[in-house]
Formats: sequence, C-alpha cells, structure tokens
Amino acid sequence: MTEPQNSATIENRDAPSDGQSTAYGVTFPPASPQAVAGPRLPLKRFYDVNVNVSVELGQVTMSVGELLQLGEGAVIELDRAVSDSVDVIAQGVRLARGEVVVVEDRYAVRITELESTDDNESTGTP
Repeated sequence: MTEPQNSATIENRDAPSDGQSTAYGVTFPPASPQAVAGPRLPLKRFYDVNVNVSVELGQVTMSVGELLQLGEGAVIELDRAVSDSVDVIAQGVRLARGEVVVVEDRYAVRITELESTDDNESTGTP
C-alpha cells in the first residue's frame, strides 16, 4: 500500500523494536488563506425564511445542585438591572437590543439598537 502524498513531515519515524505503538510528531506547512470565489448574494432571497427569535432578559450561572433545589415560587436573580436593555436573538445570534414593553396584555420588545453587520450594509437591507 502506498502512503498518501502531502507536504507534512513526520518526525522520528523509526518503529520501536518491542512492537509497541508509538506516536509521532508531525510538522505541517503554514496554511495560506484561500479567496472565496463568486459574488456575494443579497439577503433578499431569504426574506421568506422563518427563524426562531428569542429575547434574553439576562443570565446566571448555577450548579446542578442549585437547579435541582428550585421549586415553585423560587426566584432566580439575573445579571441585568430592570433598566438594562434585553437582547433580541435569532438562531443564536444577537441582532438587536431593546426594552420590554406590554402590548395588549402581552410582552413585547421595542428595538432601541440594531447590531451592525456587513450584510446589512452591503445589501442595503434594514
């Protein structure tokens, strides 16, 4: 069987005499950046795609033991003040910040700040 051809160098390749497996160091040449071919596509083609959007009030780190001790009526204090903005997140990416408001007995978010992205700027999308 022939070995694959590549530009990696394997160091100290002599096999041990006792039949045991040995790990070898490998030195790879530095990778060079590759240009992405083709034009950037406008986001307009995705306007009708539905994504999950959530609003994050804050975060807290708790141990599993603390989580298991939570019961009805327990209060979890978050890392943000009432006056702080909340994060508007789509598919795990923060898109905006805003303030919590109430519209007809339902929570809502008034957007106060949009995250800047290269896609929004280059395609002229809102």
